[in-house]
Amino acid sequence: FGIMGGWPLFGAPQPYRDLFKPMADKIASNAFVIGAADTIGDEVAIARDGLVTALVGQRPFEMGYKAPSVMIDLIEGKKVDDPVFTGLDECTKDTVDTCIQK
Repeated sequence: FGIMGGWPLFGAPQPYRDLFKPMADKIASNAFVIGAADTIGDEVAIARDGLVTALVGQRPFEMGYKAPSVMIDLIEGKKVDDPVFTGLDECTKDTVDTCIQK
C-alpha cells in the first residue's frame, strides 16, 4: 500500500493510528506493507510504533543549504549538476532512531 505524500501521517496522525492499529500484526509480519513519503514529525513516531513499513524522505535542510550556492553559480554562468541530488532518508521501524541525516 503506497501513500503518495506524508500528509495522512503528519496531517492526521491520530486517525491514521486509529485506522491501522488493528492491522499492526500484519504490518509487523509484512503481510500488509505500507510505504509513505517524508520523514518528519509524527511520521517517524508512527514508524517507531510499527504502523508503517517504510518511509522515504527528502532532506529539506540540505535543499536549503545547497540552493543559494546553486543559484549563485547559475547567475555567474557556471555549470551546475542537473538534478542536484540532496539525498534521501529511508526509515523503517528498525532504523528509525538513526535513519534521518542531520
